[in-house]
Amino acid sequence: MITDPYKVLGVPHDASNDEIKKQYRKLSRIYHPDANINNPNKDQAEAKFKEIQQAYTQIMDMRERGESYSYQSSGRGYGSQGSSEPVELQAAFNYIRSGHYAEALHVLSDIQERNARWYYLSAMANAGAGNNILALEHARQAAAMEPDNREYAYLLQQLQSGGQWYRSMGEDYGYPSMNIGDCCYKLMLWNLLCGCCCRPC
Repeated sequence: MITDPYKVLGVPHDASNDEIKKQYRKLSRIYHPDANINNPNKDQAEAKFKEIQQAYTQIMDMRERGESYSYQSSGRGYGSQGSSEPVELQAAFNYIRSGHYAEALHVLSDIQERNARWYYLSAMANAGAGNNILALEHARQAAAMEPDNREYAYLLQQLQSGGQWYRSMGEDYGYPSMNIGDCCYKLMLWNLLCGCCCRPC
């Protein structure tokens, strides 16, 4: 995860999609491995090429989701936690909120310090990705590390119940009973995320 992908491409945050694409193509041509075969610094050029690809993809993904802000300057999505959270955890949270669970897990895997918040986010990302056993394990770890945290306790309760609350709610409204699956987990995660996002500071 790049903290400020716009800086990597050398474009302002309010640049148009066409301007971003033009700059991306220009830089890609300069740093493409085929253009640096005889370059003594070809390893650095290849690393830069990969960074450019990642930055462009990240910007386009954020814009597609309506997120034009920089992760570095934004504390959005954390309620009272605000920008005091490491930028990597904020990025992981934003990925989870937008349903990009694989990307969230990738960001989380690069974080060395694994505190209760890390385990909480990992539990949500794994639940969304369908890794239910690991999700439950990490939810238990988060709740054990911060037993007074209601968000962590609620997530653990939902994962332990296997989405029973959502199944019984559906039955009450005349919908057929179904086994726990992606749909229930998505509803559970959405409910948790809304509670986290909308909590007053």
